[in-house]
Amino acid sequence: MTRFSFIASAIASLLAAACGDLAPALAQDTFPTRPIRIVLPLPAGSAPDVLTRVVAEQLGRNLGQQVIVENRPGGGGAIAAQAVASAPPDGYTLLLGVSSIWTILPAQKNKLAFDVNRDFTQVGMIVGGIPIHLAVSPKLGVRSFTEFATLARSRPGEIVVGTNGAGTLPHFAALALAKMGNLPITVVPYNQGGTTAAISDIMGGRVHGTIEAISGLRGAIQAGDVKLIGVMQDKPDPLFPDVSTIGTTIRGFSMIGFMSVAAPAGTPDRVVRRLNEGLAAALETQIVRQRFDELSFPSQSMTPAEATAFVQNEQKRWWPLVEELDMRAK
Repeated sequence: MTRFSFIASAIASLLAAACGDLAPALAQDTFPTRPIRIVLPLPAGSAPDVLTRVVAEQLGRNLGQQVIVENRPGGGGAIAAQAVASAPPDGYTLLLGVSSIWTILPAQKNKLAFDVNRDFTQVGMIVGGIPIHLAVSPKLGVRSFTEFATLARSRPGEIVVGTNGAGTLPHFAALALAKMGNLPITVVPYNQGGTTAAISDIMGGRVHGTIEAISGLRGAIQAGDVKLIGVMQDKPDPLFPDVSTIGTTIRGFSMIGFMSVAAPAGTPDRVVRRLNEGLAAALETQIVRQRFDELSFPSQSMTPAEATAFVQNEQKRWWPLVEELDMRAK
């Protein structure tokens, strides 16, 4: 081999090695190159489903790829979470995690196949601070939470509150209300039909009240089938400023919902940042803002670090209460 040939061969080898080292970075720079899937732990047609789809459409436009929403309800969110936790950490499979997945499910399930903190990377928040309300049948004859509490204590076990399925935020809120407010109410989770089924039973006179965000109560409120008597926080809901604040009657009582987007742990930081940027831009679009306002959901953008800190702070606040309420799986 001539001296020139040796030098040329060495240069070629160095270039090949350099290109090999650059390949992963180049692949990340071009993310995404195919459709992205967001797995939602709730059924199609629910308010979170509607919001997720409008955000997904705008996110897809920002990223230049289609973003598909896949509904996987069941197991208190465990089915959807497991599907994402076991997916490749490449940014193409995401979880739309409602608050109960991050705060209630892990504390009440001893044998989950995943750990919500270890197996997920928070991409960002889309909804924060969703007020949860107590609504009752107008036939119950109460106008405020104080009157409701007085009635419940005068009729131990007779006042029935129907909620969304076991392990969800409304179900947890009802149990917490009974515990912290010393209210002898009967809580019935509707694992089939959720809040819609509970409202149907309120109309039929079989149930006296329910707990849910305004998005799930709006139709029944407008039809006069239920009446709001309390918001589960210590400050008024701007949409319903005259409704009682349960947090001022039961000191420290606060139940708010939130929704975040997460990816499998190990997803490259560059990909997480790209997703977060696309998500933040989607939340700023007029069509997304309008849809959130229509459904009474407060949009909230956060960086991955901010979303992680927010979720962990909520876990510290909720997990002891979940254990106190004995919601853990035996």
